[in-house]
Amino acid sequence: MLHRIIFLLCLLHLSVLTAMGGPWVRAYRKGFVQLGYSGLYYNAVFSPTGSEMPIYRNASDVTLQLYAEYGIARGWELRAILPYKRLRTDLSTNPAMNPTPAGTLTGIGNIGLGLKRAVLDGSLKLSVGVDALANTFTNNDRLGLRTGYEGWTVLPYVSLGSGGKRTYYFAEAGYGFMTQNYSNFLKLNGELGYQLHPRLWVAGALDFRLPTRNGPFFNTEAYQFSGTYLNDQLFLGAGVKAALDLVPDRLGLTASVIGALAGENVPFSRSYNAGLFIKW
Repeated sequence: MLHRIIFLLCLLHLSVLTAMGGPWVRAYRKGFVQLGYSGLYYNAVFSPTGSEMPIYRNASDVTLQLYAEYGIARGWELRAILPYKRLRTDLSTNPAMNPTPAGTLTGIGNIGLGLKRAVLDGSLKLSVGVDALANTFTNNDRLGLRTGYEGWTVLPYVSLGSGGKRTYYFAEAGYGFMTQNYSNFLKLNGELGYQLHPRLWVAGALDFRLPTRNGPFFNTEAYQFSGTYLNDQLFLGAGVKAALDLVPDRLGLTASVIGALAGENVPFSRSYNAGLFIKW
């Protein structure tokens, strides 16, 4: 319990990558492109029961990601994501408990494409959308590593929020439909942001995923020891986010750390993030 409290206090002093989301829709022919980095570094995972389970080795999951938003018509936005991943596991320090060999796996993750539509565009904003993630992945069963889910995901969602001169907030709710015997899931997330400086925004964020446990996709022992894209993933994440405009409304930087406060079938690790974006 004490280490959780210390971890939460540390989160309040760390910057976090500004996540894409919210009810705002890019104006026609306006766009946003970000090249981002995300890294997980861990030696334990959340077990299927939610307890911390050591994996008797160091592991890492690093992603380089290209993300884009573009206004295709009045009140309509298209967004896309292209992730490239590098996963690595070291030699086991306890082969009797974890006999999975060490190794490295690189490849494309789940490529995503989404469409969002503004419904209300007053002081209170409401939008609806749908994201689709393709079953683009690379895997190695012997190493227990994969770069994405072995199936398609379709996620319709609704987003509600508002923003002023120095603050903003939003909440989103969605339901993910997955193929290849993965369980569907409920997804909830939200942010509360504040402008510390004309060029600097910071925000607190929560992210929650709850599986419906309706899919029989089996997590083999090797994959359980890596926590990479398992079935029935549950997590509650929290963090602090920041974005800095280097050139107002043109070029900027993001940086972040996101912590997993609770989970099942996911790495027991915080996520470190950074990015460079342009917008027009």
